[in-house]
Amino acid sequence: MGVNTQKRFMPTANAPATPKTTTPKKRRTRKASTKVTPVAKVTTTTFKGGKVVAKKSEFTRPSTARLITWERYQKDITTRWQIHNYEIQELIKDFQKGIDFVSPYHTQLVKQIKTINF
Repeated sequence: MGVNTQKRFMPTANAPATPKTTTPKKRRTRKASTKVTPVAKVTTTTFKGGKVVAKKSEFTRPSTARLITWERYQKDITTRWQIHNYEIQELIKDFQKGIDFVSPYHTQLVKQIKTINF
């Protein structure tokens, strides 16, 4: 076996210090979550003889001020359906491109298999 003649360089105390950068370290941040409006509840407490007998919580009806009209709802549905049809059309085009790409290899493989005698 040969002797390793490579010199290994170790850092020494006399080595010049590398200049430190002043840019802060990049950190990943979380995306802001969407705020969910809390559902309003009403709690009814029943007392008997100064003691709590039952507690009943019920939801209150939310405001209808933010609901969209029937016409806007229909328009939204038709727009989404048109987007769906477009995406399906593009998916079919992509499948067709894949089939066109693979079909020559398939025919070549079929020819090779037919030439093999069992």
